[in-house]
Order: sequence, then C-alpha cells, then structure tokens
Amino acid sequence: MAVSMPFLVASNPRKSHALPHSPHSADETMSSNPQTSVRESLLQSTEESRASKRRRPYGLPNVATEETAIQFDQESVPFLYGRLHTSAVYGQTRLCRSIAEHLVKERKEKPSTQLYNALILSNTHNTFGAAWRAAEYLEEMQAEGLMLDISTCHAVLKVLSVHVDHLLRTDILNYMQQRWFQLSDEGAHDVAAGLLREGLFEQALQKLDQMRGSMMVDSWLWDMAIYMLCDAGEIDEVYRIMRMRYDSNEQTLNRTQWSYLLDKASEYRHHDATLLVWNSQVSQSYLNPSSGVCLNVLATAAQVGDAVLATEVFSHLSKRGTAFQPIHYELLIQTYLSTDPPDLERAISILTIMPMEKLEPTVIETRPIFLYLRDKPDLVKQALATLRSLHEQDRKIPIAVLNLLIECHVEQRNLAEAMKLYKLIHTFAPISQGAQKSFANIDTFNLLLKGCRTASPPDDQQASFLVSELLALRIVPTSLTYDRLILVFTEAAKFVLRQVRASAHLPESSESERARGLEMLDWAYRHLADMQPLGWIPRFGTLEMLAVALAKARDERCWEVLQVAEDQGEQIEGFANKGMWLKRNVEEAWREHELRPGEHVDQDLEAASA
Repeated sequence: MAVSMPFLVASNPRKSHALPHSPHSADETMSSNPQTSVRESLLQSTEESRASKRRRPYGLPNVATEETAIQFDQESVPFLYGRLHTSAVYGQTRLCRSIAEHLVKERKEKPSTQLYNALILSNTHNTFGAAWRAAEYLEEMQAEGLMLDISTCHAVLKVLSVHVDHLLRTDILNYMQQRWFQLSDEGAHDVAAGLLREGLFEQALQKLDQMRGSMMVDSWLWDMAIYMLCDAGEIDEVYRIMRMRYDSNEQTLNRTQWSYLLDKASEYRHHDATLLVWNSQVSQSYLNPSSGVCLNVLATAAQVGDAVLATEVFSHLSKRGTAFQPIHYELLIQTYLSTDPPDLERAISILTIMPMEKLEPTVIETRPIFLYLRDKPDLVKQALATLRSLHEQDRKIPIAVLNLLIECHVEQRNLAEAMKLYKLIHTFAPISQGAQKSFANIDTFNLLLKGCRTASPPDDQQASFLVSELLALRIVPTSLTYDRLILVFTEAAKFVLRQVRASAHLPESSESERARGLEMLDWAYRHLADMQPLGWIPRFGTLEMLAVALAKARDERCWEVLQVAEDQGEQIEGFANKGMWLKRNVEEAWREHELRPGEHVDQDLEAASA
C-alpha cells in the first residue's frame, strides 16, 4: 500500500460516491473547492481556533491553535493519534487534516480506518465541515481497500446531523443494515437530528417516538425538534412534545423554550399549546410575556371563546400598567360571543366599560356584536333591554352601541323599529345629566338613510324627516350622507314610476304619480349638485343609477351627471375600469326612448331597476 494518502490529491467533489458493497449512491453538494491556498489554510485554522474556544466544554483544553499545529515533530506518534482524535471531536477540520498529513508523510504511518474516521468526524464543524468531503473520504477508503467499520458509519452520521445529505445517510444506514452493525444511541440521535435539519419532520418524529420507547432521548434533541417545528408552524407536534416533557416533570425545560412556544403558539392561534404555557409559566410568574404576545394570546382566546384565559390576560396586562387599546376590548367582546352559549350581555357590557377607560367605542369595536345579531331580531330586542339595564346602573351608553342596534334593524329591513329606536336615543343620556336632546351622530343618520333606501317601498318621506332632524341637531353631513340621499330619492322615483306603468289605465292618477316620481328625481339631482361645491363626488354605482334613471325619464340632466363622472373620474373608485359602461348604459337608455317616445315612463321603470 502506498504511503501517500489519496486525500492529498485533488478530486472532483461533484462525482457520485458509492459505499463498499452498497447498491445505493448519492451526489455530493460541494460548498467550496477542497483545495485551498496556504494563506486560506492559516486563516481557517485561526477561525477554527476561535470557534473552538467559544464552544468547548468547561474544563477541556483548546487544542486548535497554530502553535500546537507546528509542534508535530516534537510529539510522539501515540500522542499525535490522541490529538487527532480530540481535534476530530471538536470539529477542527484543518488541524485534523494537518496532523493526518504529518503522520503519513513524516512519520510514515499507513492510511488506516482510524485516520479516515478522524478526518470524517472533523467535518462536524458547521462552517468548515462538509458532507461532500466526508463522502470523498469514503471513496478514498474504498480505493485504499479499507472497509468501513461501525465507527466510520457513526462518524458519517454525525457529520450528516450537521450538513444535509439525505442520500448519503440512506446509503450509510443501508450499509450498516447489510453488515449487521447496531446503531448506537448516539447514532440514533444523529439520525434524528439530520432528519430535522432536512425538514423531514414526519420521519424525524417517527424516529423520536421509536427512540423514546427504547432509550433516554437527550434534551438537546427535544429542544432542537421544538425550535425547528415551531419555525415550521407544526404547533400540534410541538404541543405533543412539550406536554409529554412537562407531564414527565423534565427538569431541563427552560424559560427560553416556553417563551418561544408561547410566541409561536399564540401567533398560530393554537389554543392548547398557548394555554399550556400560560397556565404553567405565566400564571406562576415564571414568564412575563411582552404586550404583543399577550395580544396574540388574547386573540387565541377570542377565537375559541376561552373567557377565563382572556380575563387572565387582561388581569396580567393591568398589573403591568398597560394602557389598553380598542383592539383589546374588541377581542374580549369576540371572546364572550365565541363561548358556548354566547354571552351577549357581557359582550355588550364591555362597550359600556370602554368609556370608563376614556376610550369611546367606534364602529370597529361593534363589528363582532353586529355580525352576531344581524340575523337575530329577537336578540336585538334582548340587547336593547340589556342596554336599558346598564343605563339604570348609571353606565354611559355610547352612541356607537345604539347605532349598532339601528344597523341590525336596517340589515333586517325593519325601518319602523330603526326609527323607533332613533326616537329613544335621548332616553339613554346619562342619568346624572338630566333630560337632553338626542345625542345621535352622523353615523346614526347615515344608517337610517340606508334603511330608507332598502325599505319596501323606499321611504322618501322618512328621508326628508331625517334631513330636517339632522339640520335641527346641527350635525354636519358627510359625503356618504349625500350619497345615500341620492340613492333614496332615486330608488323612490323608480318605485313610483313602476306604479305609474301598472296603473296606466287611470290617466289622472298616472299623471300625478309620474309628476311625483320626476320630482323625486329632481331632488336626487339637487343633492348631487349640493355635493360639488364641497369637493365631494358620489360612488360609481350611485352616479350610474341616477344618470340612467334621468335618461329613462327623458331628462337631459343625465348628460350633466355623465359629464361630472368623467370630470371627476380620478376620485371615483372603479371608474377607470367601468367608466365606459356608464356612458354606454346612459346612451342606450336615451336611445330606447327616442325609438318609443310615448312610452318613456314605462321603459324608465325597467331600466332604472336594472
């Protein structure tokens, strides 16, 4: 056998390797050229020395220094073999290679399995090691006629626990099976770690379950699984592992793991895992999660209706002096509505607690209750009774809560109940302030105007009443107010003109009704004109409805509406894509009545309702 070792000669790191007597092969992924310059070798040795200082266990010497690397001639061969093994264990790739070269070239030692095992094992360094280099050493062993022993196989598995190469690991395991080599406990840990690092979580978990039944699984492997599974969003499996470790009273669980699990579990809204960490760590004052994590925990409780957990989160934040934000109350409301059965009274009471914290509820905080009540008329009445009870307790009833109930009536197309509630708003003023006018706001009127439009038939008289009320209360209208007034009067005009067509056999009645319908169209156009000096423009659908209705009624102001839409197109959402359809619809509506001028009223009805 030649005394020069094959690894001193450059080889192609990309060529496939084949293990002795193994039917499988794998391609190596080359991270860098195996040959380096002298300067690079020195730099690498220095970096390995620094890395070794950082990670070596307490009480063990640092063997990777340039000083020790140049004293080989003064050491005995047994000492150098011992140093070679120690360097390999520490992953000191460059130093290990230097010792091996010295033993072969200077001390005339023959290449052996012991030398190659150390060289392979040295590739466990996370930066300077590589799976392809370990594969090359295996090929060189085969070329030298050296058989892989059980130590060689375990050394490769350890390298593959750091550097990914699932094909090489498969070859090694198959080879071990063919040779009846027993996988050690440490080797099993390395296999599981490699599977985790490659993201083969299902196989890794199966391996861990097998190991747990036959050996003591080291805590570092469980920790590795927890962090990697958390990052991958596999919270179910993380919960299973942490539950098992917690129930077995494992002492190696640390706060960092618990904190990371709480962060990820609450982020993914995993209730069981979140509750485990909260009850075992936060409630016991072992952890003090950040406000952001607490918010995620609250959102998790809201999703499943865990009112106890949500209350504990509020208590925890309160003790810490956190300034509560509307989102906290919104999530608490959602929690009570997600319980089984939903606790509507508590959910509504939260909206009356917010003013005590100097937070006025808005439409955003009322959304969970609206979504729950909008199709339940009986519960809307129950909610009103709850508000009356809270008012008698001298709770401040925010207008947003009353608007919420009005919105529910509007959604149910019950304008009569919505107006009845509007006329009761003043009775919910704070008792200590005595009798006063309604404290309705512009949102109240916008909702009621929507109810006037969706009523059957559209109620233009109630809309006119609401306008007078709005002016009397000196409430400033918004763009949406004008938009909905246009819709109310346009829809009312369409309904009246339909009636005209249906009663065409009564000329006197038809003519008066037609005049009334045209008058409502005139009011709709006036509201559009009132918007323009304020720099406002209706929504696209509103403009289209008004323009087409005017065209069907043979009112030339339809072209003015079309011109306004074209001039203000940049301010109208969707006009760039749908503007051409608006023009086409208006022109078609106008042409229809040019063909049949005597029936423009009849045709007006059908087009306006389209």
